Amino acid sequence: MFRLLVITGLLPLRFLFFLYVFMRRFHRGLILNLAIKGDFTEAPLSHGIWTLIKPAKDRFYLFILELASALKAVERKKIKLKKIRITLESHNLGWAQAWEVRSILIDFRQQQVYTEVYLLSDDRISLFIASAADFIYSPEGSTFDFSPFTHEAIFLQSLFAKLGVKPQFISVGTYKSAAEIFTKTKMSPAARKQSEELLSDIENTFFCAIEEKTKVQISGKARKILDTTKAQALGFVDAICSYSEFNKRDEDENLSSIDNFTLNKLVQRFYFRLLNFKKKKRVALIMAQGNIIESSQPRPGTINWPSYQEVADALREDGFAGALVRVDSPGGSALVSQLLWKEWMLATGKILPTKLNSEKDKINPDKEDEKREEKKIPIFVSQGNVAASGGYYLSATGDKIFSTPVSITGSIGVVGGKFNIAPFLKKLGVTVDRAPLKNPSPLLSPFTDFSKDDQRALSENMHSIYEQFLRDVALGRGCGQEEIRAHASGRVYSGERAQKISLVDSSGGISHALYALRNTLGVKQSESIELVVLPTIKESLFNRSSLPLGIQALASLSDFSKYAVYAADLRFLLF
Repeated sequence: MFRLLVITGLLPLRFLFFLYVFMRRFHRGLILNLAIKGDFTEAPLSHGIWTLIKPAKDRFYLFILELASALKAVERKKIKLKKIRITLESHNLGWAQAWEVRSILIDFRQQQVYTEVYLLSDDRISLFIASAADFIYSPEGSTFDFSPFTHEAIFLQSLFAKLGVKPQFISVGTYKSAAEIFTKTKMSPAARKQSEELLSDIENTFFCAIEEKTKVQISGKARKILDTTKAQALGFVDAICSYSEFNKRDEDENLSSIDNFTLNKLVQRFYFRLLNFKKKKRVALIMAQGNIIESSQPRPGTINWPSYQEVADALREDGFAGALVRVDSPGGSALVSQLLWKEWMLATGKILPTKLNSEKDKINPDKEDEKREEKKIPIFVSQGNVAASGGYYLSATGDKIFSTPVSITGSIGVVGGKFNIAPFLKKLGVTVDRAPLKNPSPLLSPFTDFSKDDQRALSENMHSIYEQFLRDVALGRGCGQEEIRAHASGRVYSGERAQKISLVDSSGGISHALYALRNTLGVKQSESIELVVLPTIKESLFNRSSLPLGIQALASLSDFSKYAVYAADLRFLLF
């Protein structure tokens, strides 16, 4: 009754606001100006002092979802978007993110939205994005890398031998090669094979995109570095001009120039209804970016228990109709991966709580089944640049997994070990002793090699974790363990190849996954949803992610101290 009185009292004000919004809907044709530059992140939204320095506009998922909303408005003839003008500058987008941007530009073109790009950055990922445009401009001094793809890796075994550092690692899975940079002088046959296949898949996707633009097959010796003039002759570049000339092209057109933020505000006006008091369905957007680590304190830029423990509670208690998990992680701690997997499976009702047989259960046995009932909510997964190993573990919580053709996924296996630095310390005049001498060194002591008993115990434990990994992935995917085992030798796959072997379900990015989730929840296109980003991260002024790059790399070696479901992130090496 009270709610009805409040609604009735506010109705005149709501009507005035509706008139204001309705009148603001009318607009001339629009030109959307986008600048893709700088650092994009898939991290959750930050709270605290860092929000002043790193505003939410650097979140890639918000950028792409806003474009997807605008696309739907254009499809429904609500927005008169006539042209998109993109300036591509230096950026840190990975292949999967680039695929998502390119895919949405193609969708805009299908809606008769003219797209043009100015290339200030000429790396391969920028060329891949630009290939979706109707018209490409470039300055005269650009270089276009159409050469074959090659992956080069460094190996530290010989260096460690000179220093007196002895890597001690065990892997479960023939292709589980994350530790090979410490233990070998070159790629193992398995590592070489999976790297070549992954590169081949990404290379084919890249050149297919370039050939769609040029209408010329680029193969063999034609795959090489070109200057701007030759790129124009090939048909990739349409015009050579300066940046100021590019900006002045539309001055005489009767179109309004807007940015992405203004366009998003315009789109939101079309979801406002005068008499619609229906509560919006809430969808949790769970951002899982970074290495999965064990930490007693929140560590921004990573997936850790202190930061992510609130997610399961929120799914249980905050009335979410569904959840969308965005995974961009190469893996990490086996313990945290399994812990988060189970908490999210419980929270979404995909598995039932374990029967603990406590004294309280014995007193009230008739209420046991009632307590064990969980509300089921759909959970969809979108894989970003990499969702491998522990990243795939988290992906296995989904009812449906979306992956781009160039995402890196799979790597179901376990690796772990330590570094024996005692010989190195001895060279420096540092000695190590222990007490009592009759007791062996701790298993993960950095001052001794693994004994045969240690190796056997560690191997048995890691195989146990591997079997648990298989069991949980099979349970999450709703299939048999042997079906997963056939592809679970630690091997990484491209998203395209993973879909063929049923490790993922559909090709697409985060906007495709959200659209599919909306359909599952029965949300009409004319209705909006409440999207809540989880977890909420509170960043301190200083943390490990703010350290200089070299110190970050050294600190990350400590993540190998415990065996983990970990895979090397190859995307930074694909140049």
